[in-house]
Amino acid sequence: MVYELQIITAADQEVLLTEFSSKFSWLKQRGCCLSVKSCSIHGTDWIRFDILLQGEIDSPHYREEDYIYIFKHQLAEFLAEHVIRDWEIRLVWEEIKKSKHGIMPDDRTAIMDKAVRFLKHCHANESLNLLMNYGRKNKISHRILDYLFSHRLLIIDGFIKFCMPDFLTDIRFAVDLAREELRNEKEYNEFVKLLRHFVDTQPPMMSEVNIMIGEGSGFVLWDGNGIRIEEKRIKYFMEDLAHGEISLDDVLVSILITVAPRWIILHRTDQQDESESVRMIKKVFDSRITVCGGCERCQEHQKPDCLPKTGKVLVRTYPHDGGL
Repeated sequence: MVYELQIITAADQEVLLTEFSSKFSWLKQRGCCLSVKSCSIHGTDWIRFDILLQGEIDSPHYREEDYIYIFKHQLAEFLAEHVIRDWEIRLVWEEIKKSKHGIMPDDRTAIMDKAVRFLKHCHANESLNLLMNYGRKNKISHRILDYLFSHRLLIIDGFIKFCMPDFLTDIRFAVDLAREELRNEKEYNEFVKLLRHFVDTQPPMMSEVNIMIGEGSGFVLWDGNGIRIEEKRIKYFMEDLAHGEISLDDVLVSILITVAPRWIILHRTDQQDESESVRMIKKVFDSRITVCGGCERCQEHQKPDCLPKTGKVLVRTYPHDGGL
């Protein structure tokens, strides 16, 4: 049995050789000789691997063709992992550098990190991510295996460009998403700066505002004396809310920016995931924010049906209790 193959790729030479030796150790255990020689191609970052599989098969169950087929199949899986691990980042970077959208040099690293994250973690559900990544690897593996049936030379760069157009489409799509997300983040940060400047330059209308967010979009507001925030501040936004032009999160942030309190106390923030409105409030008011460690009112609202869950209840009145 003799099978020869030459692979040209870009990778860490020692790492790839070590992984290759570990992956195919079973061949030696069955009396086969697997030789892998590597050398750098002058003037490039390419590595050439010369692979030679040979040996006498003494088995009543397997033929030489079976051993070669199994080797090709496992080699295709090995190279698919190599493409995803080593070439994905490389191709993302190449796509960023040749982008026609004029990506600024300072933004390139951030876009690359985001694009790679999109490719590996495109879904919030980690189980779906694992399934989708397995599907991508499986598709690449099948393409490589089909190629190995009729070729003895595999140049990874050319194979990706000419035999895997859908893989390159995924790369371009991830870069576009990353660029768009970075642009949105910059706009968001500029908006936060503008709001922070507005709050810092506006005289406070109240000393203290307490906020308790419900399980849905509802919230409860009261001042330092336990008195409700004036309903007219809420009613001002009711028409826009009715037409779906703004959300309850927008209303909450708008009220706080208008009032510009000296400090804000957030209640029960450890009881649920942090909402977008809470993140915005923390960014805008920054040092004015205090997180309640667990007052009587927080404990009271741990009881069922004490907080709004649908967002229909905006303000709740509390009797004057002399503060928190």
